[in-house]
Amino acid sequence: MSRYDATEDPLCYTGTHVLKNKAGLQNRDDLDQFEQLMFLTRSEEPLPDGDLDYDHYKRIHHHFFQDVYDWAGQSREIRTAKGGNWFCYPEYVDSKME
Repeated sequence: MSRYDATEDPLCYTGTHVLKNKAGLQNRDDLDQFEQLMFLTRSEEPLPDGDLDYDHYKRIHHHFFQDVYDWAGQSREIRTAKGGNWFCYPEYVDSKME
């Protein structure tokens, strides 16, 4: 399964790269399975309406991950990666989304 990486990530359980989650799962593989199940469940539902702008993208993110993370749909404030691939750094997200 893919592993999240982060630099000084307050969203992870202390001493781990496991994101804090609504199910309280602290094992990476368990969280990956839970995340995938919740994503697939939400993918069966209609997506939020919008124009594929930044706010709409955040609503889509919330839609898919609302059952897993309290911060679903919020702007990222820390640098994170999954499977060794870094997501856009938070200091560039606003300009890239424009």
